[in-house]
Amino acid sequence: MFSLLAWSATLSGQTMNVLSAQEKAQGWQLLFDGKTLDGWHASAPPQGQGRAGAPPPAQPGAAAQVGSSPKPCVTALKESASAVPAGRSRWEAVDGLLMPCGAPTGYLTSDRSYKNFVLSIEFKCGEDANSGVFVRSPQESGGYEVQIWKQQPAGYNTGAIVGTAKTARDYRFKPDQWNHYQITAEGDHIVVVLNGETTLDIHDARFPEGNLRLQYQQFPIAFRNIKIRPLP
Repeated sequence: MFSLLAWSATLSGQTMNVLSAQEKAQGWQLLFDGKTLDGWHASAPPQGQGRAGAPPPAQPGAAAQVGSSPKPCVTALKESASAVPAGRSRWEAVDGLLMPCGAPTGYLTSDRSYKNFVLSIEFKCGEDANSGVFVRSPQESGGYEVQIWKQQPAGYNTGAIVGTAKTARDYRFKPDQWNHYQITAEGDHIVVVLNGETTLDIHDARFPEGNLRLQYQQFPIAFRNIKIRPLP
């Protein structure tokens, strides 16, 4: 098992979690400063009713896989952004990386809601990890889950949007290395790009706006360089 704690943003040879002058001119916004969880809050897995009083749509694979091994928490509870109500997952900013730890499972949710945008995010995890990046998640439930999982039971594997669209072929993230997702949502047009390859290019209008959510299934995973560029 690899050690997330051994990672350091300085090892990449890049300046992490900052915007370049060009990015600022293009309208990009930094969503993680590498030091705090400002702009985010921990949330529990969605419960209760969905839209129009109906149960939320089932998203196969929502439960953690057998054999997941949570990373121990590093920061004290009072020092982390995880001074949160019981039942919500813990998240930490450690060495410039954004990481969940311990138990229970859950999400880290953006305080703000977004409609049209380009989201850029990097992640690193083991080969058997189960996670995901949600966009346009209204009231912290539902939305589009861009999958991080090599073999999801219903076939919504990495690069797919769970319950919405499967990829035409198999796409794999690089285990124990940094991977990059670029997710564009403009009107009903959604495009997912993994490490420079387009995995999905679809039209779907079910979720026009909502929060971002990072999923934690007790598999060690780290995120960095989380940036968004709002579109008209």
